[in-house]
Amino acid sequence: MVAGGALQYFALGQYLRSDEAAVLRQRYTATIGANLQPIRAAARCRPATGTDVVNNSVNPTTAQCIVDAVSNTTVSAVLIDADGRVNSSAPQDNVYPTLPLRDYLDAAQGKVRPFYLAGSGADQSLVVLHPLGNRNGKSLGVIQLSESTQPLQQTQGRLLFLLAVATAVLMVVAIVLTPLLVRRALRPLRRVTEASAELADGDFNRRVDEPATTDEVGRLAHAFNEMAAAVQAAFAVRAETEAGMRHFVGDASHELRTPLTTIQGQLDLLQRGATTDAGARRESLESTQREVRRMSVLVEDLLTLTRLESRGDGEPARDPVDVDRIINEMVDEESVRAPDQRVEVVSESPGRGIVPGDAEQLRRVILNLANNALAHAAGGTHTWRTRVAGGEVVISLTDEGPGIPREALGRVFDRFYRASTQRRSNGSGLGLAIVRSIVEAHGGRIEAASDGGGATLTAYLPRTPRATPTSGGEPSA
Repeated sequence: MVAGGALQYFALGQYLRSDEAAVLRQRYTATIGANLQPIRAAARCRPATGTDVVNNSVNPTTAQCIVDAVSNTTVSAVLIDADGRVNSSAPQDNVYPTLPLRDYLDAAQGKVRPFYLAGSGADQSLVVLHPLGNRNGKSLGVIQLSESTQPLQQTQGRLLFLLAVATAVLMVVAIVLTPLLVRRALRPLRRVTEASAELADGDFNRRVDEPATTDEVGRLAHAFNEMAAAVQAAFAVRAETEAGMRHFVGDASHELRTPLTTIQGQLDLLQRGATTDAGARRESLESTQREVRRMSVLVEDLLTLTRLESRGDGEPARDPVDVDRIINEMVDEESVRAPDQRVEVVSESPGRGIVPGDAEQLRRVILNLANNALAHAAGGTHTWRTRVAGGEVVISLTDEGPGIPREALGRVFDRFYRASTQRRSNGSGLGLAIVRSIVEAHGGRIEAASDGGGATLTAYLPRTPRATPTSGGEPSA
């Protein structure tokens, strides 16, 4: 502000001096004219010698007439010959300023500056030089017009006073208003700071009002809200994961406790004297073996599910696999394990059910679905269907068992979940969870449906348009 005022002060002084110098030059031009013609026309300015130039100098009579014509009470005029000597001046009793001789000699040769300053302070004068031209190739001298710069200095002084007053007023206003404006400008930042502290204290629902502006403060508020939402979502996922883990550990503990309790009971029975009864000893050992096998299956399924969910084995392979061939192979194996179970296979798109994936993992999907149907819906008919729908291969298995309650349809693929007490629970409770993990790892989805008289489990897998299919063996024909 002070620098701007000082710049205005000096710029105004320069402008006033340049403007006043132009007025003085215009005064000379309007009064004398070109080549002294108005002066020559005046009878009182005609020299007695009949010529207005003598020895390359203006005749004193003509010279005095010129300076009298262009001077007044505030403007002094001096005619200076080409050698720097004063020829005439007016008003007679005025003290005119003088410049260095070099300035006069240069001006006589036409090297004129817009204006000159002579003296200083209250005695400073504004000087304008005007060459008189040449006669016979030689300069006739210059006319010097000058006036005091006091009026200009007074104008500058008034400006300086106004600038000082304005600066003082603005500084007072700034001192009063700056804290208010700063507090107002920092209010959104203070809100963000307070919200950050509350977020750190655990209030994940805390948000700040976003201003309508798109400046830095507005972008900061928007970024904070996005960060708070991300933190809230992350903690929600963490809480859900921890709850799921606690539930999983509880379920696993419960599932392991049952066979361990049975084994412990059988061992206690043997210790109390069952060893003397061969039949009782055989039953205890067989029961212990069954529970050991059940624990082995459970632990193996837990390890399998953990590897699948943690991607410990990496992403599944993406080889083309013929699901129809896998189903047919599983049906052949099932006929050995359960020869009384009726199984039908319906392929609506023969040769087109090709999916990109890991043949062994997809074989585990078919095997687990078949084992689930045998465990919970033995008897009746198990019907496998495959078809191509758009870019997907649809695999479904329908049984004629007791079905799945409506409220349980969305949970049958959860770990250790059993939909009905009517369905036997000899398995580990992880078979369908493994199926879902494998299907999702292959980019697909699986769902369950039931109308109260049987259940249908349907898997949707991305289809390979054109490839040489495999089923862990030779390409299909």
